[in-house]
Amino acid sequence: MEPMNSNDPVQNKKSLTNGFTKEINTDALTWPEKITTIDLSNKNLVTIDASVKFPPNLIELNLSHNRLTEIPRVVLNLNKLKSLDVSYNSIKYFDETPNFCHSIEMLNLANNKLAGPPYWVWAEDCQKLTHLDLSFNLDITESFNDGYFEELLQYKTHVIHLKINNCRLTHHLELYSTFPKAKVLEIGSEKLSHLCVNRVMEVPCKGLDNCCDLESLNLSNTHLYNIATNIDIFTSLVELNLSQNHLSGLPIEFCNLHNLKKCTLSFNQILYLPDAIGNLKNLLMLHMDSNELCTLPDSIKELKNLEVFDVYNNCLYEVPEEMKQIAEVDFAQNYFDEPEDTEYSMKKEKLRLNIEGRFDGRKIEVIPQESDHSPDTTDDEELLQYLNNTTSSKETVHINPPSSPEDWDSDDYWVPRFCGTTSRPPHASWIDFVKRKMEEGSFCPMDAHAVSIAEQVKYEKMCKPKIVHEVVGQFDDLSDDNS
Repeated sequence: MEPMNSNDPVQNKKSLTNGFTKEINTDALTWPEKITTIDLSNKNLVTIDASVKFPPNLIELNLSHNRLTEIPRVVLNLNKLKSLDVSYNSIKYFDETPNFCHSIEMLNLANNKLAGPPYWVWAEDCQKLTHLDLSFNLDITESFNDGYFEELLQYKTHVIHLKINNCRLTHHLELYSTFPKAKVLEIGSEKLSHLCVNRVMEVPCKGLDNCCDLESLNLSNTHLYNIATNIDIFTSLVELNLSQNHLSGLPIEFCNLHNLKKCTLSFNQILYLPDAIGNLKNLLMLHMDSNELCTLPDSIKELKNLEVFDVYNNCLYEVPEEMKQIAEVDFAQNYFDEPEDTEYSMKKEKLRLNIEGRFDGRKIEVIPQESDHSPDTTDDEELLQYLNNTTSSKETVHINPPSSPEDWDSDDYWVPRFCGTTSRPPHASWIDFVKRKMEEGSFCPMDAHAVSIAEQVKYEKMCKPKIVHEVVGQFDDLSDDNS
């Protein structure tokens, strides 16, 4: 059974009237006994009266987009329910085992206020539960203390399709190990709030390495920095989304994912592709837009089944002629001119059909300015050379005032004088900083210390006070006769 799409705006608003929803009286709800599907979404329900009698053969119930704070008792008593959608409510706990725990196949708890995942899903061995949606429950790890999390790790679920994105999972990634049969796993999402994303620094992470049967993996927006060399444990992987992360490259083992058909690596900082990228013979779609690619390996020509090739907004200077023959391509915003033929324009428009905010044309190349530092000399040599030059070329006018006591009373001694120095030649800012600090007598500013130097000196004086000898006269000799 395919799960209902709770993000469909048409489905979400189909029970609304002029933008307002009236609360219905659940006491008067009655249905014929043959009814198997009931939709009570968008009814402003706070609870369902215990006197309500659902049809005995009810298998699908939709209570999404209401104001429920708990699962109503009358719902927990249903015996044959296969699909339950209670998304977009305010449910905090769902630990009580329902009567339908061994018949349920699809459970949607997305966008609630769960303080922990439903315990019975793990403890009751729900063999028919294959689709589970826990996404957008920001406090789902609140109950992971006092051994509760460790107890969950002892169980293995039968879930095949799991959505658990945007739950602020960071320190409890081992929870993924309880889904060893998962084939579709959505840990990340392209639609998110940055305050609630899951954080997976490396893939495969601890816990995820037990999900070796994955066919679809979404790690978009999960602060991913690295792809480990054991990425090829996902031998069955068909679809992979690692977009909007911090990746800078792909390991050679990435090219061992021979069943991969759709690969999305958009919005990263990837500089290169492995030379063995041509081993991905089954690849149909490759999205590499908004990266930092400056060249493509020759083996990319071997991707004969490729139908979509997106390298928009990179740093490429050319693409192989073979890549221009692909059905859908976008070469705009690179360091070369786009093809001007009509065929390419049609391919580009087809790829951009559901994408907004893209520009045509060639990217303006920014040439970095040359550094003031010469590559032929080291920093120490340049500093020494500068100091020698400034010392030898410095011409300071020394006007020594009279030193005899008789001249101190003269009028000329107290006349203000200007002692000028020759202007310094232009030099790098770091040399100026070092020179200035040398003149001040310190390379390290006082503000750089956690405790100021003045306080340290004061503390040392208190610990080691200076010994003061008491004397009677100015020239009294305190030495021994034997000294």
